[in-house]
Amino acid sequence: MGIPARRWLIAIGVAFYLYFLLPATAAAFYELYHLTHIDAVYWGYSGFKAAGYYFGVWEYRELTCLGLAAAILLLPTIITRLRRA
Repeated sequence: MGIPARRWLIAIGVAFYLYFLLPATAAAFYELYHLTHIDAVYWGYSGFKAAGYYFGVWEYRELTCLGLAAAILLLPTIITRLRRA
């Protein structure tokens, strides 16, 4: 019984998003704010901008991305096995 392909795709997608696309999300919120002038969108921009910067310079960024991907892959299997036991 292997890990389903859908779970692999989700795990890899989340890890790549955190590693590469977090600052790009801030840019998208920035552009959306200028189109809509909704203050909550600007707050989202500020949050993603800070998260993108601090996560980008954090020395454990790679380890966190790999750990999160491993958790997405393995936790459902572990929980299922514990429920059956």
